Amino acid sequence: MQKTAIIAEYNPFHNGHFYQAQTARQETGADVMIAIMSAQFTQRGEPASFDKWKRAIAAVESGAIDLVVELPTKYGVQRADRFATSAVSIAEQLRCQTLSFGSESGDVDAIVHAAQSNVEESPLYKEALHQALQEGHSSAQASSRAFHTVYPSFDLTRPNNILAYHYAKAAKTIQLHTVKRLGADFHDTSLTDVMSATGIRAHYLDTGEVRAVPASTEAMFRTQSMTHWELYWPVLQYKLRTLPLHTLTELVGIDASLAPRLKRAGLETSFDAALTAVSTRRYTRTSIQRAFVSVLLHWLKDDVPTRFDDVPYVRPLAFNEIGRMALRDVKKELPLLSKYDERLDFEARVTEAYRLPLHNDALIEHRQRPQFISSK
Repeated sequence: MQKTAIIAEYNPFHNGHFYQAQTARQETGADVMIAIMSAQFTQRGEPASFDKWKRAIAAVESGAIDLVVELPTKYGVQRADRFATSAVSIAEQLRCQTLSFGSESGDVDAIVHAAQSNVEESPLYKEALHQALQEGHSSAQASSRAFHTVYPSFDLTRPNNILAYHYAKAAKTIQLHTVKRLGADFHDTSLTDVMSATGIRAHYLDTGEVRAVPASTEAMFRTQSMTHWELYWPVLQYKLRTLPLHTLTELVGIDASLAPRLKRAGLETSFDAALTAVSTRRYTRTSIQRAFVSVLLHWLKDDVPTRFDDVPYVRPLAFNEIGRMALRDVKKELPLLSKYDERLDFEARVTEAYRLPLHNDALIEHRQRPQFISSK
């Protein structure tokens, strides 16, 4: 069985995702398309627009994806290299022959060449990285600037190129395939038939109109409440105001310099105001959002995985008949989780936090099972 994996967040699943999956299926000759998807919070530290089961179902119902498995929160709400390494690990555990991803360059050879160049080991890179950090840039920005100094032919400032580069660095047994990104960039909010997930969410919040998504995603918008950070501000504000500084510094992504800034942010009147107040060149909006996730979840540094290249289980969220066949193909070799056990205790905490403003009594981790989607 020819299996092609896509690493995604589907926040939400839109026309660009549909195009990518269909193109990857055709160009890689895939019998089954498998999405490895972030859970309730995204890599950039945002509550997903809809819960992971609803997003997984929408992807499978679209017909473009056959199986969605979870990228657990501990591995998914991380900087790009850790996120990529963890997701590639799951793809290789599932014995996927190919990993397909979107990129701004659309040139898989250029991505692989950049990843194999060992730029980070060169003295020039290390010197440029040190200089950028001294100038107050965040670690991610400093890395991109240093990389450009040594290897200017590959743009490591573009979001999809960054992930593509780290996928290539992490790949051990899997072949790489890329689809040139179609339509809007990640932060682009223009109105077209292919919009960014950011643009789709922003347009929906402004107008109540759903655009640039398949029918399965549109139905999700019509029947479910979309989440966003502002809904979590009351409980997050309370925690920022009441947690001692020493406790904040025990949480993932928060150091002694950031903790007082977060305390002061708790005095702001809205989430967006708090995020703006804390963000600096050193502390980017993404890193602050991930810190806010840590506060909301009370995610201790001791709970960070020691390895990101060996995710300890594979958990299906939704699948069709083809996806079920793919699971049968590997079930004797993998720690597949279809029922709740103690390995999901942290995810249970995550879902409890995620559902706080949703008033959804059914959204409880131990009650959920993988969803089978019959073909129409």
